[in-house]
Amino acid sequence: MSAPQLEGEALAAVRHRGSHLQIIASAGSGKTEVVSQRVAELLRSGEPAAGIVAFTFTERAAAELRHRIAERAAEVVGPQVLDQFGALFVGTIHSYCFQLLQTHVPRYETYDVLDDKQLTALLTREAHRLDIRQFDANKRLFGSIRRFLQAVDVVENELLDPESMPDPFRQVLLAYLATLDRYRLLTFGQQTVRAVQALDDPVVLGKVRATLRHLIVDEYQDVNPAQERLIATLTGPDVELCVVGDDDQAIYQWRGSDVGNIVTFTDRYEGVETFEIVTNRRSRPTIIETANSFAATIPNRLSKLMGTYGTCQ
Repeated sequence: MSAPQLEGEALAAVRHRGSHLQIIASAGSGKTEVVSQRVAELLRSGEPAAGIVAFTFTERAAAELRHRIAERAAEVVGPQVLDQFGALFVGTIHSYCFQLLQTHVPRYETYDVLDDKQLTALLTREAHRLDIRQFDANKRLFGSIRRFLQAVDVVENELLDPESMPDPFRQVLLAYLATLDRYRLLTFGQQTVRAVQALDDPVVLGKVRATLRHLIVDEYQDVNPAQERLIATLTGPDVELCVVGDDDQAIYQWRGSDVGNIVTFTDRYEGVETFEIVTNRRSRPTIIETANSFAATIPNRLSKLMGTYGTCQ
C-alpha cells in the first residue's frame, strides 16, 4: 500500500531537522505513519541506518513499525535500501539495552534474559535460600514473591542504590542480584539498570554515541525514570532526539512510568520544536467529544484538543 500524503504538522514533523522535536500525537492520529515516513526520509537524505535508533514500548509495536518503515523507505529510496536494514535498530528499550551490554561490555556476552514467568520460576526455586517468604504476613510463597518483585521494580525504575535500602529487604535484594549474576541472567529491569551503569564509562558512551545520530522514542509518556536517564545519556551533542506520545494516554504509572517526562520535555531539553497531530481518524465524533471532556479534568496536562477528521483539516 502506497504511503498516505501527509500535510500540516504531520508533514512538518517528518521534514524537521536541526533540533530535538516533540510530537504530541492524539489517539488514532497516525503517529506510526509519521514516524515511518520520518525514518524513510532520513534514509533518503543519506543518513546511515546504523545512526537511527527507534524505541517502541512492545515487541509487537516494533514489528509493526519496522515493517512500515521498510515499506516507506522502499517507496522513496528504492528496494536496495532494505540491504541496510540490518543496521537499523527498531525495538524495545529493553532489547536495545541488552544489545548494548553484549556489544560493549564483555562480561555480558554470555548472559541471557529472563521473562516474567522464568523469573518467578527462579525465585520459587531459590525462595528458601533467599528467605523470600518473610515478605508475606502469611508466609505464602507466591504472595511473598509478588511483594518482593514489586519492591525490586521500584528500586530499578528509580535507579535507587540497593545498598541504601533498609534491612531485611537490602540483604535479600543483594542476594537476589548476586544470584542473577551467578547464573548469568538479566531481568527486564536489570537490562536498563546495567546499561545506564555501562554508559557511565566514557569509553562505552563514546563508542555508542559515535554512530548514533537520530534517537526516536515512541509512547514517551510511558517511560520510567531509569529509561529517561538512558535516553538523556544517549542524547549527546550530535544526536537529534524525537519523542512521540500523548500525556493524556499515560496508562503505566502503576508500573513506574512518569508522565512528567513528556509534560516537561521542552523545559529539560534545549531547542525543542513541538508538533501536534491531534486529528483522530479512527473514532466517531461522540467518542472524541467524550474523551476531550475527560481529558480536560486531568491536572497539569499539555493543552490540546483532539479533533475529528472533518474538523481538523
